[in-house]
Amino acid sequence: MQRFSIIGAAHLDVLAEGIDEAALREGSCTAEQIRLGFGGDAFNEAVVLSRLGGDVDLISKIGKDSGGAMVLDYCRSNGLDTKHINQESGLATSMNLVLIDKNGERSFITDPKSSLRALTLEDVLPSVDCLAPVVCFASLFVFPKFSPQTMETLFSLIKREDRLICADMTKRKNGEKLADLAGVWPYLDVLFANADEAGLLSEQSGVVNIAKDFRAHGVKCVAIKTGANGCYIDSDEMVGEISGCRSKACVDTTGAGDTFAAGFLFARSNGGNYSDCARFANAIASICVEHVGATTHTIYLDDVLERCRENYPAFSDFPIDGSCKSASYDCF
Repeated sequence: MQRFSIIGAAHLDVLAEGIDEAALREGSCTAEQIRLGFGGDAFNEAVVLSRLGGDVDLISKIGKDSGGAMVLDYCRSNGLDTKHINQESGLATSMNLVLIDKNGERSFITDPKSSLRALTLEDVLPSVDCLAPVVCFASLFVFPKFSPQTMETLFSLIKREDRLICADMTKRKNGEKLADLAGVWPYLDVLFANADEAGLLSEQSGVVNIAKDFRAHGVKCVAIKTGANGCYIDSDEMVGEISGCRSKACVDTTGAGDTFAAGFLFARSNGGNYSDCARFANAIASICVEHVGATTHTIYLDDVLERCRENYPAFSDFPIDGSCKSASYDCF
């Protein structure tokens, strides 16, 4: 069984489906359904990896409150190791409002004073020596107390052992450019970003030139997510576009990028080349958007492999170590 350590946010999500933005602006609207779920970049990646069969350690920070207890319960029901989740008294566990329109696109309402942005280097340091061979920091620019210098310190400590370091990102918060994180990029074996996020950091335009720009700054493999179109990969191993998979329907895009990252890491850790990692990642993301919420629906390994074969005649199976795990419950 492959081991993974995922660092980042874990929280509650209130998912409101079928929101009409025009009606909402008028003061009130009805939703097709409102449910309580779970989210956070790191949380989503960790749950997906665990369900695929990975041995996953989640490093995060939550409150010592009822919301935190629910997050821990859900983690355990999905087979996650929670001993490195820091619970802090007086800190409110984050609860995000996710408004999903009729096209499956979503908007978030967040509480910056909650646990969402509270993670610090001190929360992660006690775990550094026992991290897994594959480590993902999810995500860059989420945590205000992780400056470029702080990230460089953490990544240098992680790299003292021969670990694969990956990172996902959200949109920059303070006008950062690639040069502002010059000390961070050389530590990253794989960087995940969507085209908009990556474009804000680069002086270049177009995914091809943007990916080259990241590579020139030291990132070893750049995976730029392009939504339904798939992704673009730039690495020593391969360079090029991998077309997306056909989804049965786009119900909700929440967590699709996190699921993509998890799928890519799972495939790589099981011996997949970067082309097949991208195909596997596209496939699992295409299944994710067919359901509301990032983890409310369990995606089985066999389903991902089947979709790969349906969409990619050149897809070659890689040896799989592990078996898919099912959650005991999906959502409240």
